[in-house]
Amino acid sequence: MTDIDMINEQVFERIWDEVLDLDSKGLLENQIRDMQFQYNLHPDDDRDEILQLIASEIHDERYD
Repeated sequence: MTDIDMINEQVFERIWDEVLDLDSKGLLENQIRDMQFQYNLHPDDDRDEILQLIASEIHDERYD
């Protein structure tokens, strides 16, 4: 693993922790609903996948 890969992984882990924290506080309900309809996912059964999509969007907004 290169240094850049390690940094990217660390950045994504921080974003993932942030997403989990926001979800636990109920602050992602609008984004979860959007992902549910956009990707035809169940808000409970597919929660991890939805949260990963949200984390990816945050990453892209901040670093792309």
